[in-house]
Amino acid sequence: MKKIKTPFNLFSNKDDQDSLDDTKLVTFRVPYHLCNDFDELVKFKRGTRTSYLVGMMDTFIRNEVDRLKESNRINEFISDIKNRNQTVQPLSKSKKQWRNNREDYNETYYEPPMVPTLDDGLGWSRD
Repeated sequence: MKKIKTPFNLFSNKDDQDSLDDTKLVTFRVPYHLCNDFDELVKFKRGTRTSYLVGMMDTFIRNEVDRLKESNRINEFISDIKNRNQTVQPLSKSKKQWRNNREDYNETYYEPPMVPTLDDGLGWSRD
């Protein structure tokens, strides 16, 4: 009879070869103050460091997968809106035709820019 693996008994049966086949030893460095505080909390809650770390890893993975699914839904929604709004109305007239039909085009298009001078009343004086 095969035992059901839960976070509570996953690492408790070290003699059982099956429990060692589906686990991996992970070693990493942690600042002393963080590790000490974590160990104190784990002892207070009567758990093990491994069970809490595995639980946090599991929670992190589940949250990130949910966020990625939500992101994908948002991306699909945006691309769907873009695809729906891709109907482009062709121009009925060319640019040249629009310019020829404007009455004030020739007057305003070639008018030189207004450059301020000293005599414009800006309070400047010639010294």
